[in-house]
Amino acid sequence: MTADPTHLPAAEIARRVRRGELSAASAAEAFLARAHRLGPKLNTWIRLDPEGARRAARAVDEAVAAKKDPGPLAGVPVGIKDLVDMAGLPTTAGSRIDRDRIAKEDATLVRRLRGAGAVILGKLNLHEYAYGPTGHNIHYGDMKNPWDPSRVTGGSSGGSGNAVATGQAAFAIGSDTGGSIRIPASLCGVVGHKPTFGLVSKAGCVPLSWSLDTVGPLARTAEDCALAMSVLAGHDPADPCSMDGKPLRFLEGLGEPLKGLRIGHARRYYADSDPEVAEAVERLAEALAEAGARVEEVEIPDQEPAKDATAIVLMCEAAAYHEKNIRDRPGDYDPRVVERLRPGLLVRAAEYLQAQRFRGEWAARVMREAFGRADFLLAASTPIPAPPIAEDTVTLRGGKQAVRGLLTSLTRMWNFFGGPAVSFPAGFSRGGLPIGAQLMGAPFSDARLLAVLHQLERMGVAETKRAPFEDERR
Repeated sequence: MTADPTHLPAAEIARRVRRGELSAASAAEAFLARAHRLGPKLNTWIRLDPEGARRAARAVDEAVAAKKDPGPLAGVPVGIKDLVDMAGLPTTAGSRIDRDRIAKEDATLVRRLRGAGAVILGKLNLHEYAYGPTGHNIHYGDMKNPWDPSRVTGGSSGGSGNAVATGQAAFAIGSDTGGSIRIPASLCGVVGHKPTFGLVSKAGCVPLSWSLDTVGPLARTAEDCALAMSVLAGHDPADPCSMDGKPLRFLEGLGEPLKGLRIGHARRYYADSDPEVAEAVERLAEALAEAGARVEEVEIPDQEPAKDATAIVLMCEAAAYHEKNIRDRPGDYDPRVVERLRPGLLVRAAEYLQAQRFRGEWAARVMREAFGRADFLLAASTPIPAPPIAEDTVTLRGGKQAVRGLLTSLTRMWNFFGGPAVSFPAGFSRGGLPIGAQLMGAPFSDARLLAVLHQLERMGVAETKRAPFEDERR
């Protein structure tokens, strides 16, 4: 039994705390120590809340001692992306503009985490207003990849990605509008689950694009994500996008076998990826077939029109939220963020409405043509491993390409579709950087999706490894 709780998955921490084998207080102190030691070097956190974490841990330990149920997340140390409200703390959204905006109450998801016994350590760094896929932030420091600190974490949930990869949090909350959970999960070598749209409440979260935004966990394992989702998912009348339906059973089905599962290998979807990335996904397809899944190539229809429509929706909705500050305080934004926001003010209403109309037609076609033949789709998460922080372009297949467009090229379309997707480790490049693959599903297939990944982990095909970054080595 390891003496260091920061080496344990979230689900195992909760089990040991519930059995009285590990105190929530000692787990909190161990994670806080790593956060204080490693966080400043990786620009992981915007604000730690040690006293709040210690109060929560004491409450869990008191419940265990009194033989009361401490909750399914008993004593699990969690980090929250700093666009989610926590009462009494600023919600900066990674910006200068909202640096001093104090939240009056907890977001719905924070209340659910607290009620389940989670110990919240603090607020994690992010790309300003979640509008960027790299993890750059001029206000709180660029987030650094723990496998190579000269490289990006991915964004916008970069602090969430490097926190989990280095054992600063057992799991972390991120948001995903065009890949902001899956991109850092891919580049930092952890698991990141983008839920079905509307499955997790966004009440109390700073929006980027109301019809694309989702909130979900980054963690070490599929079981950890399933445990987190079992608490986070559920209808919330405070969120107009929240879906009301039969609750999903996230934990009960994790043991379901892969035999007979239909996997659509979306090979052409990621055909322009780095050869090392493509090879890693090919190996996954072979492993799935060997485990009894039926793997066949499947096409995702109308990819280019869907990407264009996604961009229109995102630009318009983001610009609408930021319109006043774009006009009144443009100098307070990161220039790269305001540069992305301004074009949304110039898109005609007719173009936005046409994009939303196309969205429904395209989603129906994906359901018919792709999910008529497959239960889940397999692809790469990002077409490249983590690029250097200092570079805006990379050379891929003989040509220069913009990093920003590359990193979102395989993720943003699934926000437009609305179904779940999970990014997970698929190996390492020859340079020692994580490679990410993703499984994508139809709406509300989240629980089964995580069960498939759980089986891949049990087979040893998908494995999260702790990043080797340590304070004393840097």
